Amino acid sequence: MTTATSVDGVPRLATRYRPARAVPWAALVAVAYAVAQLALVVPHLGLGWDETVYVSQVDPHRPAAWFSAPRSRGISFLAAPVLAATGSTTVLRVVLALLSAGALYAAYRVWRPLLGTRRTALASLLFAGLWTTLLYGPQAMPNLWVALSSVAAAGWFLRAVRLRERRRVPLLGLGVMVAAATSFRFSDGVWLALPLLAACALVPARRRLAPALGVVAGLVAGSAEWIAEAYVRWGGVGARLHVSSATEGGMGLHWAAGLAWRSVDGPLLCRPCHARLDHPGLALWWPALPVLALVA
Repeated sequence: MTTATSVDGVPRLATRYRPARAVPWAALVAVAYAVAQLALVVPHLGLGWDETVYVSQVDPHRPAAWFSAPRSRGISFLAAPVLAATGSTTVLRVVLALLSAGALYAAYRVWRPLLGTRRTALASLLFAGLWTTLLYGPQAMPNLWVALSSVAAAGWFLRAVRLRERRRVPLLGLGVMVAAATSFRFSDGVWLALPLLAACALVPARRRLAPALGVVAGLVAGSAEWIAEAYVRWGGVGARLHVSSATEGGMGLHWAAGLAWRSVDGPLLCRPCHARLDHPGLALWWPALPVLALVA
């Protein structure tokens, strides 16, 4: 933009430059993630068995499949508005792809005050580029939603204990995200809450009562439906956990490194896992993860 000025009565042209707008890298990553899902996954993916169980719980046009003890209903509630309007699998896929892209942006947006714009965008890009992230984005499965809820919960937790901002906002975000993760999968919500509570108790710089209360409140809110259903259908939480253990082949502490090593190159679902490690070179990325994490 140019304007006319005068110096000693002689008109001169002065130029004022507007500051360049920052590139919305995180938004571009989310858009690319949505496009990749719509192009690579949605056209080729029918409903799997687990998805059928989840969506049938809220499908007004079809009977509900048996809902086993280990499952949680969060993903069913997420899909319910779409199923109320249409029974089209394609529409459900498209809506979930768009929602997951928005959730990716929102989850990593929480970290921007902690890491900065470019690092946050890079982190979201690395996560969105995983084939599992692309595969589960348009699926009616809890996996991705638990992961994104956990990313956001960890960010809100650090903002609550480290940054000098309005305390109610990060505490509310922390509670909501822990509740969301727990509603999508009860056991994962518990495993998310435990390290957050341990950090409040054991790390002096993060020893705060308010974040701990936020985590507990989120865990209680997110597990309320699961606990209520445990008493209605199974006679209590202990009984539901017992049935869940039997359904999953025995929950508890097990040495599973060998199983994980054999299954990281496929198949996608391995329970019980009798897969052979035919191509060990293709599975070297898994033991390299701790080294890469330390380097990062």
